[in-house]
Amino acid sequence: MSFFGITAFANGERVGNGGDIVVCPKSQDILDFYENAGAVRAFKTEGTREKVLEEVFRNLERLSPRQAKQYKTRASEFMDDTEFKKDVALTDIKDSKHLFTPKEKDCSVQQIAIRRKEKGLEGKRFIVDETLWNQLSPRGQAGLIMHEVIYEHLYKLGEEDSVRARKLNAYLFSNKVFADSQDSYWRFITDLNLPIYR
Repeated sequence: MSFFGITAFANGERVGNGGDIVVCPKSQDILDFYENAGAVRAFKTEGTREKVLEEVFRNLERLSPRQAKQYKTRASEFMDDTEFKKDVALTDIKDSKHLFTPKEKDCSVQQIAIRRKEKGLEGKRFIVDETLWNQLSPRGQAGLIMHEVIYEHLYKLGEEDSVRARKLNAYLFSNKVFADSQDSYWRFITDLNLPIYR
């Protein structure tokens, strides 16, 4: 598996896949988890994003060892490969194709992360809105990292939007996946029509 980004243009820079967050006055979560409210696991280890990711990868190793190894390696590079920006509003990347948003007037879907096609001057691949990042729980931060890893992978396999990446991400953080067998996991991958193989 290799990792590539989508080509788009924002503020004169070619950028890659984006990540969205749903922001409300009393809650914030990545779009992947908001769309699947109630299904996402409440992690006992939710003290740090690293502990949450460790639990997710431990379970993925049980279901798909090769995929777990490659995703874990890329996730471990995320913080060093990210430029955190304060007091900015990231350009919206029109790749989410989400079907619903909160009714509440004070809630909104905002861009929290952008992946550059080429690294920036500081040698960083990702740009993240630091204010929004700090509002996320450890589970939310872990979920955003995994979102970027999955979407990067799926684009290399021909994906042009984040719909299926979000579904896979939410599944990897769900109660269901921790109870599923290998056969159930690969049935999910097949039903989602993802070109990922054992």
